Amino acid sequence: MGSAPDSVNGARRIEHLAEGVTLYLGDCGHLLPDLTGADSLITDPPYGILVPGDFKERVRDDRGGKHGLRIAEYEGYSDTYEHFKRRIVPRLNLAIGATKRAAVFTGPHIIEQQKPDAIGGIYCAAATGRNEWGFKNFLPVFLYGGAPDLNLGAKIPTAIASAAIAEPNGHPCPKPLAWMKWLVALASKRDETILDPFMGSGTTGVAAVKLGRKFIGIEIEPKYFDIACHRISEALKQPDMFIESPKPAKQEAFEL
Repeated sequence: MGSAPDSVNGARRIEHLAEGVTLYLGDCGHLLPDLTGADSLITDPPYGILVPGDFKERVRDDRGGKHGLRIAEYEGYSDTYEHFKRRIVPRLNLAIGATKRAAVFTGPHIIEQQKPDAIGGIYCAAATGRNEWGFKNFLPVFLYGGAPDLNLGAKIPTAIASAAIAEPNGHPCPKPLAWMKWLVALASKRDETILDPFMGSGTTGVAAVKLGRKFIGIEIEPKYFDIACHRISEALKQPDMFIESPKPAKQEAFEL
């Protein structure tokens, strides 16, 4: 992608954390048209964040389907089926179309997503939550495009088993860093640019810079944007061994 633009329509704030590492506060639907050229999309969109609730209190979702889960609050997102279909899907499709390849975590509204070229995922023996069939043990990842350097052999598996857990960081549903490092290794090459338009607390960005990738992240919620800025800044100070860290930014962070 080269250097990220210093001025993007709709950006409320821009942070240049290092050369090739830029974060934008704003709605990705407004920002993505100005951020073309990314190599890989790696993201975990907000799907209507379902968390275990009181199973004595049955609630209905927008489709009228009864279930035993309550909906967690995510500030500016209404976290409903209709909201996901109307707002998240178009933005997700825009991002997929703007990149060579993509790895996207799926959620309860999987049927609304663009059809993938392949499916990978993470098997969690200890389970990652509950649904109407009991414990949820597999988290699918939709894969678009083709693996980098496929002609050299598929060296990274498209499905893994993992017992990793996410460290609490102030976000309601962060992904474990180990999962995002696996996806970064699977869907990108060294020095390529990774795009995450639903950045959240910045775990994709942390994984990217630790593995020698460039990164562009977008987040709509200021408090999660601040968390992401801090976490990625700290990751830049502590790159993985034998991985060259991105160079310091030539321009200081600023607000629009």
